[in-house]
Amino acid sequence: MILSFKPQFVKPIKAGTKIHTIRKDPHGRWNPGRKIHFATGVRTKHYEQFRSGVCVSTQEIYIKWCSRHGHWMGDTLTFVDGTAVKSDIIEQIAINDGFESVQDFFAWFSEDFSGKIIHFTDLRY
Repeated sequence: MILSFKPQFVKPIKAGTKIHTIRKDPHGRWNPGRKIHFATGVRTKHYEQFRSGVCVSTQEIYIKWCSRHGHWMGDTLTFVDGTAVKSDIIEQIAINDGFESVQDFFAWFSEDFSGKIIHFTDLRY
């Protein structure tokens, strides 16, 4: 299945530092063993598949976002597989998802979010 990425994530995926992605999955399509076609420019004439792989595992993720004037202030609750995760794990999730900081991660996920962590490696939280 095709996974579309913004161009800024190509280099970390190729380097092996972005080891998972977080996506909504309302139809339960992402499961272990599912083939992944990593691509940019999906549904455009600039389509480029830059890697292929497999979904090793998934975990449920829920972000309860609390903000003050639209900016992350550390008031976010994050749950993985139903368990609240501490700030050091949130930082690890952010870095492993290709972000340079927790602040960048929460600028991207700037509202309540429910979905899956789609793992490209054996790592789990």
